[in-house]
Amino acid sequence: MPTEETGTADTWNAEEAQVAVDDGGNVHAMWMGIDNMPYYSYSLDEGDSWSKAMMIAPPINLIGTGFPVVTAGASGRVALGYVGDTGNDTWNGYMTLITDAFAIHPLMTTVQINQQGDPLDIEPDCGYNRCGGLGDFLDMSVDKYGRPWFGLSHNINDIGIFATISHGPALRGMIDGLSEIPIGGPGTL
Repeated sequence: MPTEETGTADTWNAEEAQVAVDDGGNVHAMWMGIDNMPYYSYSLDEGDSWSKAMMIAPPINLIGTGFPVVTAGASGRVALGYVGDTGNDTWNGYMTLITDAFAIHPLMTTVQINQQGDPLDIEPDCGYNRCGGLGDFLDMSVDKYGRPWFGLSHNINDIGIFATISHGPALRGMIDGLSEIPIGGPGTL
């Protein structure tokens, strides 16, 4: 998992490697590297060997990330969640979906789960340390339809939130099998 190339975060996140097993018995892992960016790797042989680590943050110039969570569905379909700082200690939530993890160049789709201007926290270094509900209350799962769900804290509003995709690929069943659901937002919290 953490490799010589990625290292391990020099923050509280150093102990936060996460793993999930997909329906095919493959192991998927996520951790924060020494650069405070999220990394992902998989094993096809129960953890005896691992794929080359892939940095999964979107190309939006995140300053750092923290609190990794991962869940898996059908073989090679994975969802990864984390928080990231876009600058000035503005911590947002992100979910990355990978539906072809074992491809030479897997497709990664990342969405920000909170609206612009509505950060999850603005405390300095929040994603690197335990702050508010972040650090204790993060998890992911896949429902029976193949839709990923990311549960975490919205510290500024002092509430727990759940995030998913309104439409997109399914992590189980037919890849295009998700029916569209209404977009949520602050009114649905």
